[in-house]
Amino acid sequence: MRQHKINTNPVRLSIIHIGLLLWLLCMHGLVFAQSKKDSAKKVKVIVLPLVFRSPETHWAFGLSGSISFKTSHKNDSLTRTSTIQALGMYTLRNQNVEVIDATIFFPKEEYILACQISHSFYPDRYWGIGSSTKDAPKPESGIDKRDYNFEQLYFFPHLKKKIAKDFFIGALYEFQKVYNIQSNKESLFDTCHVFGKTDHVMSGLGSSVSYDNRNSSYWPTKGLLVQGTFTYFNSYLGSSYNDFKTTVDIRYFKKLFRNTVLATQLYNYTNAGQPPIRELAMLGGPGNMRGFYQGRFRDNNMTTLIAEYRIPVWKRFSAVVFGGIGNVYREISELVNNTPKHSFGGGIRFALLAKEKLNIRIDYGYYNQNNQGFYFTVGECF
Repeated sequence: MRQHKINTNPVRLSIIHIGLLLWLLCMHGLVFAQSKKDSAKKVKVIVLPLVFRSPETHWAFGLSGSISFKTSHKNDSLTRTSTIQALGMYTLRNQNVEVIDATIFFPKEEYILACQISHSFYPDRYWGIGSSTKDAPKPESGIDKRDYNFEQLYFFPHLKKKIAKDFFIGALYEFQKVYNIQSNKESLFDTCHVFGKTDHVMSGLGSSVSYDNRNSSYWPTKGLLVQGTFTYFNSYLGSSYNDFKTTVDIRYFKKLFRNTVLATQLYNYTNAGQPPIRELAMLGGPGNMRGFYQGRFRDNNMTTLIAEYRIPVWKRFSAVVFGGIGNVYREISELVNNTPKHSFGGGIRFALLAKEKLNIRIDYGYYNQNNQGFYFTVGECF
């Protein structure tokens, strides 16, 4: 691999930054006009500055905008609220990320469209492959051997069609371009033997099957989601590596006494083929086992189980306690024989949208002294 010196001042103004700003301005004007024209549809717009923190980013600053609406009349109880969100941020670790994320529920939920488009310049960290990698000591020279940089473009549309009550089948496409990969000489990333150490593209077609009777997208109080996705990456589709990726996501929500909710998630992620480093299963992060840096442990496969107890406190404020257990592995025998990882913690919520319960969340997750951290972000873990 060609060596590069890591750029420590990557402040950039990308086309996506400009597009994000124009999108927010245009959508704000569109929503204002639409709400005057048809007040029954109750389109809601939120634009707010963001200040948040996670183990992956340290402190981050940016701008977030969201549009919430229903595609049918306001009394349609069969159709959940659709949302389009946009985010642009810059972090104290010199990362910048721009994302547009949409979930559109069409009338009577005959179709559901989820789509994510993102760009990122992301100084990341790498500890190696497997569930037994060691925590790296603090660097004495000022050069952290875990560090490497990459830039990424990502596009993921997923359309689902209802075939029976609460049952859906879907088609999806995943595109990921990873480029400008940089690492210091003799870093862990530079000396590792994994796919994806040079610029590459992953392009794959897939399908999905799901059952979903949750009563809300953001803060369900009852219901079950079971979803499996199957994505095939191949050179005929323009992919640099051949791979077959599957995910199984099972979420169950049960209302208990005094409107408290027990939420659980069983998640499985597997690869069969040549997954590059950015397609490996990565344990941790705000959407998985909080307390672990996302990617602290990586391998071809991962299984995690998370439980969360959600407690309304006062008006728009709620609290949660959570715990999780899981691991990454190459062979299924490793999942059984290796000591699993675990983490636990708690947090508070404030509802930006009171009815839909779209929340700002602050969580603290803990595993040990080297694996812990605060998460200050928007939306639930699952």
